[in-house]
Amino acid sequence: MSEALKEQHDDDAYQEMGFRDRFALLVDREFCKRQHGRLQRLINGAKFENPTACVEDIRYDDDRKLDRSFILELASCSYIRHARNVVIVGPTGAGKSFLAQALGQAACRRFLKTRYVQLPDLLDELKMARTKGVEAFNRLRKQFIKYDLLIIDEWLLFPISVEDTQLLLSLVDRRHNHQATIIASQFEPAEWLDQIPVPVAAEAITDRLCSQAYNIVIKGKKSMREAVRD
Repeated sequence: MSEALKEQHDDDAYQEMGFRDRFALLVDREFCKRQHGRLQRLINGAKFENPTACVEDIRYDDDRKLDRSFILELASCSYIRHARNVVIVGPTGAGKSFLAQALGQAACRRFLKTRYVQLPDLLDELKMARTKGVEAFNRLRKQFIKYDLLIIDEWLLFPISVEDTQLLLSLVDRRHNHQATIIASQFEPAEWLDQIPVPVAAEAITDRLCSQAYNIVIKGKKSMREAVRD
């Protein structure tokens, strides 16, 4: 505010304004600066791999089969307030991560606490915390549970262990119907069951993430599975 006041003092154009108007400008300047700082802290805290990803830069090429109006509706973040999930499926290089992070950026703009993480890193963080004791593990898990929006990328790209399954179910179950989650995966939900070694847990995880979820299928390049077959 002191900087803005000095600008007013140095600019003759402000001298014709009354005290109330000049003071209102100072308050507006301070408010905008604080809002910008808050937004930047949320973006930094989200730990996006691509912090510049935004809804405005999403491509709607014909071959991608993306519905612009649907994406813009998701960008309004109403699904987060209703604790609904979003499942993004598409081949490698199709832009799943960009889309997921762009929606995460939209959430940050609405001052919703967001976190982006790839599944292997998420599991590593939880397992590392577990080695440090119950308190450290519960503290970290609570952080992941409380995010308004949790974005998990590289979802089940490879089969996970029984321990990983337990950690994942614990997290997904506690977020279910309370917080929103975005999943970005190369595989359809039906294929997730093959990647999780405990059938009952596999069904529970898939059901909690996919029941009443919004689904986005991005068309484009071949999936890893198709590339291997070729």
